Amino acid sequence: MINELKKELIELSDEKYKIFSSSLLPDTKNILGVRIPILRKIAKKISKLDYKLFLSENDDEFFELTIIESMIIGLIKNHDEAFNLIKNFIPKITNWSICDTLCASAKFLSENKERTKKFLCKYQHSKKEFESRFYYVILLMYFIDNDYKYVFNQITKFNNDKYYAKMAAAWCLSTCLTKNFNQCIDDIKKSNIYPWVLKKGLTKAIESNKLDDSQKKLIHELRKKI
Repeated sequence: MINELKKELIELSDEKYKIFSSSLLPDTKNILGVRIPILRKIAKKISKLDYKLFLSENDDEFFELTIIESMIIGLIKNHDEAFNLIKNFIPKITNWSICDTLCASAKFLSENKERTKKFLCKYQHSKKEFESRFYYVILLMYFIDNDYKYVFNQITKFNNDKYYAKMAAAWCLSTCLTKNFNQCIDDIKKSNIYPWVLKKGLTKAIESNKLDDSQKKLIHELRKKI
């Protein structure tokens, strides 16, 4: 299977898209340049055929093969199997794109919040850049709407100096602000948040089109006091 898929991906590659993707992922050297909607269709097809064969053969020679695997995990209906596959996949995360694609694909994580929280525990204080990013992107995608207090509390515990980990925590904070503005402003004033994450999170909230001018003014004033 894998050799035939590699040939297909090479045929589907787009040089202009490869250049664009490579500019966003400068440390990733094995990009072919196949667009995400195409990869999603391939992942759905494999999930209906023989995804276990694909998983056993996948050598991640191309960035796109890793992305396809992350998408397939989100399509597996057996949640016990899917949780186990995510655990085995996380060491493969070498850039923000793979991380965020996995998180967006794994919608089943929102269906059993307590189990997901237990699963996430081992990544909460990880000093590894993309384990930490995975943790905070999952929180912002699946927990803020119904468990804001839990998410904000986790943000206050963030302590990682890696760039993409910090960006995820800041993104998480800005999302808390756009969805729970008054509560989040009060919580920020009473909390001790990693300084870089706090400043970046406030900046990202100001840049959001989900807050009005009066809310952004309050954030500006708060930011000046930091």
